[in-house]
Amino acid sequence: MNITQFKRLVSNYLSGNATHREATLLNTYLDKAWEEKQVPADVEEQRLEVWNNLKREIAPPRIRVWRYAATALILISTGATYTYRLALQNWLDPVPMQSITALKYQVKKVILPDSSVAILNGGTTLIYPQYFRGKQRNITVNGEAFFEVIPQTAPFIITGPHLSVKVLGTSFVVADSSSIEKPKVSVKTGRVAVTAGAAVQQLTENEELVYDKETIYIYKQTEVNTGWTSKKLLFNESALNDVFREIELLYGVKIKTTPAISDLKFTGAFEETDTMNDILKVISLSYRLTIHKNKNGIIVIK
Repeated sequence: MNITQFKRLVSNYLSGNATHREATLLNTYLDKAWEEKQVPADVEEQRLEVWNNLKREIAPPRIRVWRYAATALILISTGATYTYRLALQNWLDPVPMQSITALKYQVKKVILPDSSVAILNGGTTLIYPQYFRGKQRNITVNGEAFFEVIPQTAPFIITGPHLSVKVLGTSFVVADSSSIEKPKVSVKTGRVAVTAGAAVQQLTENEELVYDKETIYIYKQTEVNTGWTSKKLLFNESALNDVFREIELLYGVKIKTTPAISDLKFTGAFEETDTMNDILKVISLSYRLTIHKNKNGIIVIK
């Protein structure tokens, strides 16, 4: 049996779709394992050893599966925990991951596999699976994001560089990145559990947790600031050259400017419904600039 055949056998076994022939083949391996290595008395302690041996035995370039592989199947079929079976399934057939990053001044909306919504503030990165497998919905965030989580029995867990947030269904803002000195979680609706260091803190509506140098602070707010979530672009005293570079990246265009406007600063926000022409018109009117589009498609602003 080669590695591809073995992976298919195990996958069918884990999903309950093994054919009669596959079940017979599996029984042969189990019989051999029982002869060579009985299930240890301390199963929980031995599972990690078997798991590591299994990965070594079927890792390329090996093409044969020895007794450790069969013993792992015994452990799975004789009371092994759901977590262990899921770990094996994830290793044999990992769920593809998605990574999305909002541009520096962009606000980006992402629909997650369970129809929950994540709205990323500028420069934020979100990593999530193409579909959720198992009894948890796990994602990773680096930056600031607003979440509206669809209620399910499977907990929704957001992990950042400093904080972990666990919810069932609610809406809240997470601001946590490697560059944020005081990461925080602000709850708009519902209830969340925030893990900060060794502590777990429950938060309810309009409460905010700030984690500052291993100290937790809880604040009561009149309203959580989510006004930015309806925007498309947000600028605060940003150099016009940076503003135009962001527009280039967002819309896939080329903008040429003159040195005279390079030191100008712009503060403003644009809605999701605003078009590129709307945005350029507002900026040009603010500084009395002229906009011209060349025959080759380059937008010239001066």
